Amino acid sequence: MKKISEEVLSRYVTGAASLEEIAKVSLALKEDESLRALVDVLEGLNSNGVLSESGDLPMASSAAMAEDNLCDVMCEQYILKDYLGGKPLDGCVSEMLDNCWFKESGTPLHNMGRLLEKYGMAVSRRYDCSMEDIAVGLRQRYKLIAVVDYGQLWSNEADGIYHAVCCLSILDGTIRIYDPAMDGCSNYLLEDFEKAWAYSKHYLVQASSEGMEYIPHPIDVTDVDLDDQLMELSEAIAENAHEIWAEARRSEGWRFGPTRNDVRKEHPDMIPYYELPEGEKYYDRAMALNTIRLVKKLGFNIGRKNTRYCPCCGEFVADNMIFCPRCGKELPKED
Repeated sequence: MKKISEEVLSRYVTGAASLEEIAKVSLALKEDESLRALVDVLEGLNSNGVLSESGDLPMASSAAMAEDNLCDVMCEQYILKDYLGGKPLDGCVSEMLDNCWFKESGTPLHNMGRLLEKYGMAVSRRYDCSMEDIAVGLRQRYKLIAVVDYGQLWSNEADGIYHAVCCLSILDGTIRIYDPAMDGCSNYLLEDFEKAWAYSKHYLVQASSEGMEYIPHPIDVTDVDLDDQLMELSEAIAENAHEIWAEARRSEGWRFGPTRNDVRKEHPDMIPYYELPEGEKYYDRAMALNTIRLVKKLGFNIGRKNTRYCPCCGEFVADNMIFCPRCGKELPKED
């Protein structure tokens, strides 16, 4: 059997694998009968809901279908033609390349809608949306771009390739979309569309030429657990965030005052972090914790560069440390 890790197989079966992983597994499947049998079993478990999808969000993944991986660009052009009254949109691809919004591998999900913003439209990007969100957006005359699994939408077999489509209308249990892969419009059953949409964690870009009511929708990171080291790291980040804020205020002429006074530029929080009331520390800590959780939710690993242990207490220590951060003992010099 070709050496394919369990993590890669799981992502392949649940539709969360990268294009490189899909290619690697596909090649191995052609050559290895036992691997094909294993994947058949895993796909059966997945279809019965036994396997769970990764909690990671595919924010850095790319919408990469249609000719030259331009599906998102074509969706944004489709919207802009209506918004601009049919005016020509020459140079859109070059503009997106110049601004690093588009790459040869496609448009990263977090950059979808940048072209619409450039032309003055209000844009929001959200995960964990629902068909009701699409229905509400259409009633409000928003322009909607959803990201689906291309294979799941077209052939009911997920292929791990993200594909951007414009949602146009919902009627009688079907959704009508503009599909840049065929440069035309098609109707799909809502349940089939929703299944394909689920692979992007129900990612939706909303745009409006008339502005949108701002309703914060932070990414839910409550399912991300942090170990003790990352919890300690969050406190250091929280303290440093306060230092950055205080330094910026001081450079603008602010100083300590018992109450906030914008005219005299006085603020009660212009004090060291340890002197802040616990209520004020809470906001810095929440920012730090949620930032670390978000980084992990987006699929990144966070690890401290540790190369050795303290011989006295067993604490991880970095190569440039002279004293142990836990017990304070001087560390032996490396050979």
